[in-house]
Amino acid sequence: MAKNRYINPPETVAALPKFDDRQIYNNALGAAGEIPQAHPGYALPKQNVRRVNAKKRTKTSNIVGILFLTATVALLYVGNVIAVNNLAKEVNDLNARHSQIISTNEVIRAEINRKASLERISLMAQEKLSMVNPKEAPVWFEMDREKVNEVQEQLQR
Repeated sequence: MAKNRYINPPETVAALPKFDDRQIYNNALGAAGEIPQAHPGYALPKQNVRRVNAKKRTKTSNIVGILFLTATVALLYVGNVIAVNNLAKEVNDLNARHSQIISTNEVIRAEINRKASLERISLMAQEKLSMVNPKEAPVWFEMDREKVNEVQEQLQR
């Protein structure tokens, strides 16, 4: 049996330089998970190479769209705050007006109660109209129905 001339002894494998983009694969030296090649010793590109330095550029239209959306949301928020403040001011004004009307109604009720008192009415009747309370009870008398009819007929003529 002939020796495979492509198989390197283990000490030379460790001494081989590593390349940036390509590695030299050998059937006998391949690590677990590497693809065995039909032609050993050929250079293959690395699988799943990911570049760290490559940055994806953002489009200007995306930035403008985000700025426009942010400005719209800020405008709606400020408008909402202004509307809420105006409504709160209006509610406070209406509450103050309500309190004022309630206090005015209480003053008017107190004045009505004071003016409707029996002592005040009797005092005014005595002073302004010269009315007095009777000292003796009223006398009741009966009238004849015929007499009443006669008087009414005389008044109608």
